[in-house]
Amino acid sequence: MNLMQDVRFGIRMLMKSPGFAAVAVLTLALGIGANTAMFSFVNAWIIHPLPYRQGDRLVVLLTENTKTGNTDNSIEAANFFDVKGTAQDFEEVCAWTPWSFNLTGDGPPERVQGYRVGWNFFETLGAAPALGRTFSPQEDQPGAGHVAILSRGLWETRYAGDPHILGRSIQLGGESYTVVGVMPAKFQLPLTGAAEIWVPLALSDQERADRRVGWLDVMGRLKDGVTLAQAQGEVSAIATQLQKAYPTTNTDSGLVLHTLEEEIGRNQGNQEVLICFWIVGLVLLIACANVANLMLARATGRAKELAVRTAMGAGRWRLVRQLITETVLLFLGGSAAGVGVAYWTLAWIEAALPAKIRGYLINYGQVSLDLSTLLYTFGIAFAAGIFFGLAPAISSTKLDVYTMLKEASGRASGNRQGARLRRVFVVSEIALAVVIVICSTLLAESFLGMMDAAPGFRPDNVVVAQLSLPSTKYKSPTDIRNFYEQVMDRVRALPQKESAGASESIPFGECCSSVEVFAVGKPAPPVGQVPGAHYSAVTPDYFWTMQIDLLKGRYFTNADGPSSAPTMVINQTLAKYFWPNEDPIGHQLRFTRDHEITATIVGVVQDVELYNSMTGKHSREMYVPFAQAPSADAGIVVRSHADRTALADAIRNAVWSVDAAQPVSLVEPLQQLMDEQHAGLQITVKLMALFSTLALFLGAIGIYAVMAFNVTQRTHEFGIRLALGARPSEVLKLVFSSALGLAGVGIVIGLVAALGAARLLGSLLLGVSAHDPLTFIGSAVVLAAVAVAACYLPARRAMRVDPMVALRYE
Repeated sequence: MNLMQDVRFGIRMLMKSPGFAAVAVLTLALGIGANTAMFSFVNAWIIHPLPYRQGDRLVVLLTENTKTGNTDNSIEAANFFDVKGTAQDFEEVCAWTPWSFNLTGDGPPERVQGYRVGWNFFETLGAAPALGRTFSPQEDQPGAGHVAILSRGLWETRYAGDPHILGRSIQLGGESYTVVGVMPAKFQLPLTGAAEIWVPLALSDQERADRRVGWLDVMGRLKDGVTLAQAQGEVSAIATQLQKAYPTTNTDSGLVLHTLEEEIGRNQGNQEVLICFWIVGLVLLIACANVANLMLARATGRAKELAVRTAMGAGRWRLVRQLITETVLLFLGGSAAGVGVAYWTLAWIEAALPAKIRGYLINYGQVSLDLSTLLYTFGIAFAAGIFFGLAPAISSTKLDVYTMLKEASGRASGNRQGARLRRVFVVSEIALAVVIVICSTLLAESFLGMMDAAPGFRPDNVVVAQLSLPSTKYKSPTDIRNFYEQVMDRVRALPQKESAGASESIPFGECCSSVEVFAVGKPAPPVGQVPGAHYSAVTPDYFWTMQIDLLKGRYFTNADGPSSAPTMVINQTLAKYFWPNEDPIGHQLRFTRDHEITATIVGVVQDVELYNSMTGKHSREMYVPFAQAPSADAGIVVRSHADRTALADAIRNAVWSVDAAQPVSLVEPLQQLMDEQHAGLQITVKLMALFSTLALFLGAIGIYAVMAFNVTQRTHEFGIRLALGARPSEVLKLVFSSALGLAGVGIVIGLVAALGAARLLGSLLLGVSAHDPLTFIGSAVVLAAVAVAACYLPARRAMRVDPMVALRYE
C-alpha cells in the first residue's frame, strides 16, 4: 500500500513539473537508448551469437605453427581425416570449404556463393532444414549422385518459393543437382561468409590423401562433459603423432581449438562492438549524473514541503523512499523512451550497411530488441534509478526543520552536502566526457586513416566483373585462355572503355590464392618456415588499368605468352623480403601451382592493399602472365567515365556473346567493393562521433543545470553585491570563474583517466599515438568551450539581476 501510494504521489509530483520531467526523461532516453542499441549487438554477437543447439559445445580446429605461434583456419584434408578417425572427445567432426557455383537454367545465368560440406555438417551444428532433409554419408562419396540444399533466400528469389522444389533438378557448373532440402531463413554459419547453396564435399581419394595444402575449415561438437581443455589435450597429442609419422609435411605443425563463438568474434569485429559498448556505457553514466543533479536541485526547491512532512511525523527513510521512487519513475520513463531511441539507432546502423551484407550481418546474430534486451534496459534503468537517486535523496532529507519552516517564501538555500554533491556530479560528467571524446577521436582517426590509406591503385572510375568458368565445360588451360582472350577483345572494343584488363584476384574482391615461394640461389628455409605470397595471373594491361605504379623493370607484354619463358612481377614487400639490398630484376623464384614453375622477375610494382587490413602491413604479392597460367576464376576490370549501368550491361553482353550460359557476378564499381569492406569501420567512426557529441551535449546540460540553479540560489547575494557597487561584469566573472573551476577540475581528471584508457586501445590504433598531444589538447579546449557556452545564459541572467528585486527576494 505504501509503495503504491509513493508511486501515485511521485507521478503527481512529476506531472506538476512537466519541464523538469521532460528534460530528465529526454536525457535518460538518449543515454539508455544508445546503451540498449549497443547491448543488442553485444547480446547477439558476443553473449548469444550462435543460434544453434548447445552452441557452447561447438569448436573450430585450427593449424598452428609451433615455432611462431601463428594460426590458420585451413587444414590439410589428410590431417582432417586422421583427426576425425582418432579423436574420441567429439560427438561430431566435419569439414567444409567456401565455394562458388554457376547456376544456370530457370532464368539468367547467376553466380551464387555456397559451401561444399561434409555430410554431417548440419548435424554438427544441430540445424534442421525447413523443407526436406540433409545429406547422407553415401552422398558424400566421389561419383555419388549430385544433391544440393538451398538457402531460404535463394529458394524464394530464384524459384519463387516453389513448394515442389524437393526433387527438382538444377544446373550447377554445367552439371545436374537434385534439390533435397531448404534451410530456414535465419540459418547461416557466419565464419567464412553467407551461403546460398550447400553441396556435399565428396573428396576424391587423391584429395583425401593430400597433406601439403590446407584448404578445409574444420568444426567439431564436443561430447557432453568434455571441456575445451580436455579436447585440446587430445588434438595436441594427435598433432604430435602426425609430426612423427609425417615429418616432411607436419614438422612444426600443431592443432589448436577455439570455440566457435570466439572464432566468429575474431571475424566479426567484436572488439569494436565492445569498445562502442563501453563508451556508450560512459555516456549513460553522464546521463545518470545529470538526472541526479536535477533531482538534487529539485529536492532543494522542495525543502519546505519535506520539512512540513517531517514535522507531521514522516520519518527520514520514508522521505528517502519517496524521493527514490520518483527517481526510479523517471528512469523507467526514460527507458521506455529509450526503446524508441534504440529502435532508431538499430535502423540507422542497418541502413548504413551495404545492401549486399545488410541482411547477412543483421540476421546472423539475431540483432533485435528481444526480451533479453528489454529486460536489460528496464533492469539497468531500475538499478541506476535506485543507485543515482540514493545520494540526492539522503542529502535532501538532512533538514533543519525549524529553519526550513521559518523560511517566509518557502525557498531554501540547500545544504552544503547537496552543493558538494552537485559539484561532484558535474566534475564527474566533464571527466567522463573528456575520456569519451579523446578515446573516440583516437579510434576515429585510426579507422579513418585505415580507410584513407593509399591502396596502391586508383579505384575511381573502375568497374569490376568477376567470372568463374565451370571445369566441366572449360577443361584445359587452352580452353580457359581462349575464352578470356575472346572476351577481352570484345571488352577492349567497347567505345566506353579507357583501358581494360583481367586478373585472377581483384583487390577487395574474391581474393586470393597463396603459394610457397623459394628464391633460386638462396638457402632453402627450414620445413614449416617457407614464406608464402599471394599469387595472381594478370593480363598485360591490368597494371595500367588499375594504375599500379612500376618501381623497377617492366610490366608484362604480349610477348610473355604461353610459349615464352616464365616471367613474374613482384611487389616491393616481396622484393625486400628476399633481396633487401639487391636489385631483384633478373632473379628467379620457384613455386608450385599445378606443377613446379621457376619464373624470372622482370618488374617490381608498388604494394597493393588486397583486402581490409587492421594491421597496416602489406602482404607479399606476385603476379604471373595470364597467358602463361590462365585461371578459370578471374575478374575483368574496366576503367571508364561512362555511365556505370550502361558499362555493366556492355560487359555482360561481351561475356555472353562468347558464352551465353556464363554467369557474370558482382558487376560493380571497385570503390563500392572497398566501401563494403570498410562498412564496419565507417559505422564505428559514425558511432564514435555520435557518442562524443552526445557526451558533450549531456555535459553541457549538466553544467547549465548546476549554474542555473546556483544563480537562482544566489540571487539575493548578487543583488547585495550590485547594490554595494559591484559592476555587472564582476558578477559575470564570478559566475564564469565558478563554472570554469568545476570544468577545469573535470578536464584534468578526465585527461589523466584518458591516458590510461588510450593505452588500453593501443592495439587498435594504427598510425595514431595513444598519447597524441593534439587530440588531448584539442579535446580539453573543446570541453572548456562547451563549459563556457553552457554557463553563458545563467551568467547573463546573474549579471542582469535588479538589486531592488533581489533585496526583496526572500
